[in-house]
Amino acid sequence: MRNIPISFILIGISLFFTIAKYIYPEIWIFWLNHFYLWEWNYLVYFIQLFLSNFIHWDIMHFWMNALFLYLFWYPLELLIWKNKYILFFMFIVFFNGILLTVFTSYWSNIIGISWFCMAIISYYVMELKSRNNPEYKWWITALVLNIWIWFMPWISLLWHLFGTIGGVIYYYINKDFYKEKYVWGSS
Repeated sequence: MRNIPISFILIGISLFFTIAKYIYPEIWIFWLNHFYLWEWNYLVYFIQLFLSNFIHWDIMHFWMNALFLYLFWYPLELLIWKNKYILFFMFIVFFNGILLTVFTSYWSNIIGISWFCMAIISYYVMELKSRNNPEYKWWITALVLNIWIWFMPWISLLWHLFGTIGGVIYYYINKDFYKEKYVWGSS
């Protein structure tokens, strides 16, 4: 278990819940929406924050997100190590969940892990830019295209946008943004 990449585990959990919803359609209640929040059922809403990330509309939706996650997880996981990668995932779950709850309508139903893929790319863009690597410009193009994919049916603009913003915020948190830049006694 120690050598298994975190993203493989996330892909496995996504596959499990995507297939399970065909067998147990009750799993659909865990789409991220406002219903249970308005019903004062905070436990189910909290469960929705997590499970909505792992449920996908269909197998093609799952495969697209799994492929994306598989292709881009490794550089980031190497940069920030496994424990920070898990914290990154948890931060983005709460960041996206809370913002989506505030900025979407009561009837919005949101699922999938594409928001985390967007957060990975935005973090990676910031890392490349900080190292003066010119490839960051290509990754910005990938981010813009993936944010604007919302014109397709069942794709959430806010889900992708908030994932991107969350990745940038976590980059600065992780890079010790508030760390002192000067050493005492030097001129």
